[in-house]
Amino acid sequence: MSLTIGRELALAQARALARAGRLDEAAELLADPGLESDVATLDLLARVHAQRGDLDLADRYWADAERLAPGRADIAAGRRRIAALRPASGRRPRRLPVRTTGAVLAAVAVLALLIDIRSQTAALRAAPPPVATVTVPAAPPMPTPSPSPSEIDVLDRMNLRIPGVRVRRSPQEISVAFQEPLFSRDTTLTRRGRAALDRLGARLAAHAGGIEVAVIGHTDRQVMPPGGEYTGNTELGLARALQVREILRAKALIPTARFAVSSMGAAMPPFRDDARNRTVTLRISGARG
Repeated sequence: MSLTIGRELALAQARALARAGRLDEAAELLADPGLESDVATLDLLARVHAQRGDLDLADRYWADAERLAPGRADIAAGRRRIAALRPASGRRPRRLPVRTTGAVLAAVAVLALLIDIRSQTAALRAAPPPVATVTVPAAPPMPTPSPSPSEIDVLDRMNLRIPGVRVRRSPQEISVAFQEPLFSRDTTLTRRGRAALDRLGARLAAHAGGIEVAVIGHTDRQVMPPGGEYTGNTELGLARALQVREILRAKALIPTARFAVSSMGAAMPPFRDDARNRTVTLRISGARG
């Protein structure tokens, strides 16, 4: 497994654990010495520890992330909120108890920029977690919020009528599938698949600031040979989803944080024809801030 795919899988699993309230397990997974200490990992560690009430450790991780990515507004905002929770004397609390007063709990809850779970939730709501390679715990049921007028507007204005692209609309999202397989094998795009992604990216560019995109990777039912580049279809599906994310991000200039990436592997294929399932599907929704 490549380092990039391994890190993406670990981050996805840690976000799922945190969303399920299993913060200790999420922190332990992220603290794996084999996991690269990049901005995304440090930021998620900070958010997990802030939710646990360990404000000193959260601030330390955010400080490390800030050194790697100076000027990041979300990281600076997290550090300001932690500073606001410290005693006026400047004495730093060692750790807040998990069960504390309602006022402090409410203050800690303000750190709800804490886990950028929202970008992952759209994909997990649309499809169950992968069935192989990585076991992601199911999130507790969440009520589906009603879309705001601005979210509805951006979807209504979006014209995705492109040759080879099948679009289905609902009040809250646009589902996109590709009529022909995007990949000839592994992560090698077909000529038509690349052209379809380029055309789609050009259409999304006009709405880049107001949408979020969940990319779900799929595969045919062929079993991965032992000793190959990918350990299974779930990993191959994730690699395909990551590649499509990068193409759409570069073409449409959609911020990386507005993407969610997941894999279904060979489970729940979008098409009956096995070859057409060498593809990804998309779920496009209005951004919620």
